Amino acid sequence: MDTKVIHHFPKPVDPNAPNIVAIKDLYKSFGDNHVLKGFDLNLRKGENLVVLGKSGSGKSVLIKCMVGLLYPEKGMVEVFDKNIPKLDRDELDHIRVKIGFLFQSSALYDSMTVRENLEFPLRRHWISKTRAEVDELVLEALENVGLKHAVDLMPSELSGGMRKRIGLARTLILKPDIILYDEPTTGLDPITSREISNLIVDIQHKYNTSSIIITHDMACAKIVSNRVIVLVNGIKFIEGTYDELEKSTDPQIKPFFE
Repeated sequence: MDTKVIHHFPKPVDPNAPNIVAIKDLYKSFGDNHVLKGFDLNLRKGENLVVLGKSGSGKSVLIKCMVGLLYPEKGMVEVFDKNIPKLDRDELDHIRVKIGFLFQSSALYDSMTVRENLEFPLRRHWISKTRAEVDELVLEALENVGLKHAVDLMPSELSGGMRKRIGLARTLILKPDIILYDEPTTGLDPITSREISNLIVDIQHKYNTSSIIITHDMACAKIVSNRVIVLVNGIKFIEGTYDELEKSTDPQIKPFFE
């Protein structure tokens, strides 16, 4: 009988790993609300990068700019060496197939079973698979999140933690190179939050994914991060490991760790 390997720490990042995302001098406003004001970020291959910030600081705006859901007024957004704001719709769709997005709400379709929810990305991107191949991908994705038994359940039959896991399984079915996690533990109890955080680490170890985790949950940040960026007043205020930032005496940083 196989024993599941539990990873207690993120996978170390190769110091020579290339940047898979590069963001430079990014500006994004909504009317008079200037959200991002020259933000910088780089994500290396195989890295779990946490972006910390207060509610409303622009964390979710950042990752929406990364996938072309929002367009900046200024700055560079490169993913896989492609300039995202300059891509046409077909080019953007090609990039998006390689990027998994775990929404804060999980965003499951309530009228579809778990199986149908997981099959949806394959149909959406016109990925040609036989019925047997689709079934194998669905069960593999569910096995990755420990919910193989839930394949024929409806979203209404799932707990909050199970919905998050199914949302992650749907993201994994396309085997993305990058996963963007938008507040993955919001609304969950501490035990379930830890389970989801550990699952993010397991996925990194298994698939060598490059991930950006948007959160203000410090317990999650500590578990999942190779590196942490703190977004303050629209800029990258500081970056480092969780342990390095935890020791900071800066009045802008200390409140996150108290």
